[in-house]
Amino acid sequence: MLYFGNTDVGMRRQINQDNFKTIPIWGGDAVLLVVCDGMGGHKAGDIASKKAIETFCNSIILNPCTEESEESERAFIKYLLVSSCDAANRHVYTLSNESEEYQGMGTTLVAALVYHGNMYAINIGDSRLYMITRYKTMQISHDHSFVQYLLDSGKLTEEEAKTYPRRNVITRAIGVAEKAEVDFFCTNLSEWDEGYLLLCSDGLSNYTDDKTLFDFIYGSGPKDNESVSDLAAKVTKLISFANNSGGSDNITAVLARF
Repeated sequence: MLYFGNTDVGMRRQINQDNFKTIPIWGGDAVLLVVCDGMGGHKAGDIASKKAIETFCNSIILNPCTEESEESERAFIKYLLVSSCDAANRHVYTLSNESEEYQGMGTTLVAALVYHGNMYAINIGDSRLYMITRYKTMQISHDHSFVQYLLDSGKLTEEEAKTYPRRNVITRAIGVAEKAEVDFFCTNLSEWDEGYLLLCSDGLSNYTDDKTLFDFIYGSGPKDNESVSDLAAKVTKLISFANNSGGSDNITAVLARF
């Protein structure tokens, strides 16, 4: 599996509060991809996303899956992702309560763990996970945001949501409460033959739609000899597009080909 990630401060922010990880785990049998978008005062969001991603990844790395059946594998990895997210939440929440400088800090978290042809994913907040195939672009994660709540309840249209003044208000995050409520997803990647996974912060998703992502990432389809440098070029183009469109926030994109 090929993967590449990058992050950019954007055009209007002084500090990059996004963080990401792309790492092979469990002896190289699995790949873990994570994006966090911090929030809080000066540097606090950066601390929240950094500490959350460190705690989350370390918990997963130290607990390899040894289950033999697909059913037990899924149950174990779901438990592992949720409990690792809980550990990250406790760590950030404790830090925010121990230091006046860090009070109120938090972070989104979206992660994909690819193992034995399956993608196991978790998210909290409005950082997103997409799957892009030759057929279509699909948003796998579901935003935990005020504007998404209005969309779900029929109080806002898709067009209205694009310019809604409180579109960056999130309703769930790591580190803002004692408990973190997360969503879990599982997809069999082999059913899709080939394609891409994209994890990103809202600094990218706020400027793109399904068609834009498809055109930038998939285009005419993966090359047979596609390399990491090809993925890097796609990520660079996405980040440049967000910056050229306004770059109002930090921008992070992690792209993987399966």
